Amino acid sequence: MSNNQSQMTGAYGEALVVTELIKRGCVALNANASVINHRSIDIVCIRYDDSTWAHKSVLIQVKARRGRDFPTGYNLSESINIDLLNKEIKGPYVFIYLKDENSPEYYILSRKQLIKLLSGLHIAYCKNITGNTSRMNSEPASLSLRFIQGENGKKGTRLDGYINPFPGNIFHDAWDNICEE
Repeated sequence: MSNNQSQMTGAYGEALVVTELIKRGCVALNANASVINHRSIDIVCIRYDDSTWAHKSVLIQVKARRGRDFPTGYNLSESINIDLLNKEIKGPYVFIYLKDENSPEYYILSRKQLIKLLSGLHIAYCKNITGNTSRMNSEPASLSLRFIQGENGKKGTRLDGYINPFPGNIFHDAWDNICEE
């Protein structure tokens, strides 16, 4: 996929999420309209109580793909550095699988869920890297849809024996995770 196609897919995904959040009664703004592609923020979401005006703001990262592997914006060595992830990841991630344009699938992980899944998966993966480990500083850390959907590692792969801490398809349309830590 060309860089322009990737940017268009990302912009489309961000628009889908803004629309979904507005449908759910939130105020949602695309942060990329004023800040050029911030590493951890695509959408600013505000939920508030009409009667008290008590509110909570959330910074959301969106990853939209036509394929089943989602880049996270981190390389392998960053993805296993839990202190770095706690500092860098500002809020929940919404992964959108664009199997077809008319029925996007949304997977919403809270900040803590993302950190636990991303770091655990890549710690298991990196344990099985032998030989030249320098690629850990450049190889992107992606999340496969199957792990977001709760699958375990498969036999005969580098993730053989990996046990997903989130079994089952619990993130599908889990919009309540938006305001969870």
